[in-house]
Amino acid sequence: MRSAPVRHISLVVGILAAASLFVGGSGCSKEPAPPQAVVKRQAPKPEAKAPPPPVMEAQAKKVERVALYDPRGKRDPFVSFIRVEERRKAGIDTAALPPLQRYDLGELKFVGVIWTKKGARGLVEDAEGKGYSVTVGTRIGRSGGVVSRITGKEILVREEFVGNRGEKIVRESGIQLTTAGGK
Repeated sequence: MRSAPVRHISLVVGILAAASLFVGGSGCSKEPAPPQAVVKRQAPKPEAKAPPPPVMEAQAKKVERVALYDPRGKRDPFVSFIRVEERRKAGIDTAALPPLQRYDLGELKFVGVIWTKKGARGLVEDAEGKGYSVTVGTRIGRSGGVVSRITGKEILVREEFVGNRGEKIVRESGIQLTTAGGK
C-alpha cells in the first residue's frame, strides 16, 4: 500500500484533472460571444480661461529685459582671422606689378654690389635669370618689402604687415650674396 502523503498527492492531482476537463469541455461552444455595445459620449468642452487682470500684464512687461550687443572692440566672427594680402582684396593683378614685386624674397638671388658716389646698388637676379638693380628705398618682394640697407654681403629688406589681431608687425629679412660656388 501507498503511504499517506503519496495518496493525498494523487487524490489532489486527480481532482485537478477532473476539474480541468469539466472547465475545458464546457467552454467550447460554437457561437461567439456578442460584442459589447459601444457607448458614445461627447467629450467635455474645455473651459475658457479668463483674461489675466491688467495688473499682471503691466508686471510682465516690466520683467522683460532687452539684451544689447556692443560690437566695438570685438573681432568680427564672420571675417577670417588669416588676413589676405591687401593687393588681393583690391583686385590688383600680379601682371600689373613691377617685376621685383612679383617674386618672393626667397626666389631672388643677390649676385653683386656696385659702389657709386650716390651709394651702393645691389644686383638682384630673378628665377628666370633676369637681372635688376636695387637701391635703398626700392620696393621688392610680394609682401611689399622695402630695401633698407645694402652691404657687401647682403641686402636687408624691411616688411610691414598687419597681424591677425590687428597689430602692426615689422620683419627684417636679408638676401645673402650668392658667390661663384652657389653659396
